[in-house]
Amino acid sequence: MLSSKIKVCLCLCLVLWGRPGGAQEELEQLIKKGDYFAQAGRFKLAIVEYEKALASGAGSAQVLNRLGEFYLQVGEFDKGVGVFKRSLREQPGQVQVYSKMGEAFLASDRLDSAIYYVEEAHRLIPDDSRVYSSLGLLYLQADQGDRAKALLDTALLLDDRNPEAHRFLGLYYTYSDSLAQAIAHYHTLAELLPKDVEAYNNLAFLHGQDKQYAQAIEYYKQAMNLAHDPLTRHAISRNLDGVRAIMDGKMRARYILVKTEPEARDLIERIKKGEDFGALAQRFSQAPNAEVGGDVGFFGAGELMDEFEQAVLKLEIGDVSDVVKVPVGVMVIQRLN
Repeated sequence: MLSSKIKVCLCLCLVLWGRPGGAQEELEQLIKKGDYFAQAGRFKLAIVEYEKALASGAGSAQVLNRLGEFYLQVGEFDKGVGVFKRSLREQPGQVQVYSKMGEAFLASDRLDSAIYYVEEAHRLIPDDSRVYSSLGLLYLQADQGDRAKALLDTALLLDDRNPEAHRFLGLYYTYSDSLAQAIAHYHTLAELLPKDVEAYNNLAFLHGQDKQYAQAIEYYKQAMNLAHDPLTRHAISRNLDGVRAIMDGKMRARYILVKTEPEARDLIERIKKGEDFGALAQRFSQAPNAEVGGDVGFFGAGELMDEFEQAVLKLEIGDVSDVVKVPVGVMVIQRLN
């Protein structure tokens, strides 16, 4: 997967055979300037400097690979792939470049192409645990769970300390509702990468699913302490509040408010056929919370209208109600916890 920060090497070696000394110094300055911008997270400016260097003759595989990584960081995946292909023509057999191309195609939702290029990396180094784990993730994305699990199991046979293999097996077992096995792999991931926010956040989620709420709170706290991104911290905080609300006996639900019973029954049928409740609420609900998918958050007994609370109490988690008539119209309700 794409790393959040590219490691910067200010002493990147250039293959500049036969270039005059002044021209070579100019190219080196462009590369150093680009690396400076990359180190500061200003990848678009880094791209400008590297493109200047490339136009002036700095066409080594090392330079092309760096530029390709910058393109991936700013979401210009097609340009990144083009540069990586040029790098492979310059220096064939670069396993890491095939893997990067796989990342680019995955990020741009071209799964078949992603699998093809990572399979090429696998062909070049058939016993590399990291390539097996990358392939495992791709086959998970392709809904080929058995193939994915076989690849991830092989990755751990080759290297039982491969963190990504544990991460993706945790994901596989989460999809399979095998909570204990998912928890075991995320525990190992947290041991291998003790500052990995995702490991602790997923451990919290899984313990919450298993109704081990005290453990879930502790893992959410650990994830919060490690997270620096404001959006990530906000999401963790909401999950933490949700677990605390469950422990306090509160309920959570969402609803769609319409004017007539036929409208409500039509929505119920659409939900039964697989349409997303939240998306339908955003489109059709006449309530003020339509833009958040009809979610009312957590509430305790007596906090909302009695008709609504009684309807929620009759539902199992995830179930959708029949038509519920209220003074302001007609509701369809889904219980969330």
